[in-house]
Amino acid sequence: MFFHKFVCFFCFLMGAQALVAQSKPINTPYGNRVILHTKKEGVKMAAGQAGTINVNTYVIDSLVQSTRRDFGGAREIKIPTESDLAGKKMPAVLEALLYMTQGDSATVFQPVDSAMAKAIKPMFGDVKEIRYELKLEEIITAEIMLKREEEAKKMMEAQVKATAEGKTRGAAVATTVNTTLSEYKDKKLGQKLKKTSSGLEYVILEQGTGAPIKDGDEISTHYYGCLKANGNKFDTSFDQGAPIPFGVGQLVPGFNEGMKLLNRGGKAILFIPSALGYGDQGAGDVIPPNSDLVFYIEMGL
Repeated sequence: MFFHKFVCFFCFLMGAQALVAQSKPINTPYGNRVILHTKKEGVKMAAGQAGTINVNTYVIDSLVQSTRRDFGGAREIKIPTESDLAGKKMPAVLEALLYMTQGDSATVFQPVDSAMAKAIKPMFGDVKEIRYELKLEEIITAEIMLKREEEAKKMMEAQVKATAEGKTRGAAVATTVNTTLSEYKDKKLGQKLKKTSSGLEYVILEQGTGAPIKDGDEISTHYYGCLKANGNKFDTSFDQGAPIPFGVGQLVPGFNEGMKLLNRGGKAILFIPSALGYGDQGAGDVIPPNSDLVFYIEMGL
């Protein structure tokens, strides 16, 4: 059985070597050698064009880098133009792609110059050339690039629209918060204002019709935060145009507690004492030490 497997492996190895031997090496303008294995029909890559490749890099017979092993799969690259190179040598793998079409594979040999030699570990000894086993997975055509640009444009337009809508909503929320804060200070909230045993005060605007919120949940949350003392805003999700996913139990105690007073879809205004907020440490330059906070929160479904 062992002998049979050895013979099969030997035949496979000899076949692979024969394939390389039968392919006439291409000596490139930058001094590299390219041996094409598949020579598929189709348009070859051109300078300025992009594609996706898988490549294994060998020093002697040691695999030192692999797109599949080290990066999880094919990497997208672009072949530089002469103006991009500005007099520098084109990397061997990129130059080899000029001889390849989609689906082609090749072995590429790059002579080791003095700069490369310094980067090679002494354990390899005197290395004369680097070997690359290369496959061109896909050529990214002009049509594909145009489709990407159109999709990117649509995403950008959607983001701009969402940001504008978020800021409009944020302005309305700010008005609600400031009005409620003024009523709080004037003691006009009456029975709408509730208080928990921890000292958290809150006004529920909408209880929400979804599931109750509990520790460990992750929930998209819109929020608006200001200082209780003067109403100055310090942070808001509305300026970003989208709610932020929060893990319940991972925020300051007053915020965590306030979230759990609601169901999904609920809205509330929280009056968080300093001890349930950032305490005597504060938070950066925006929240001074020992600051009481006000938060509008809006839970996702």
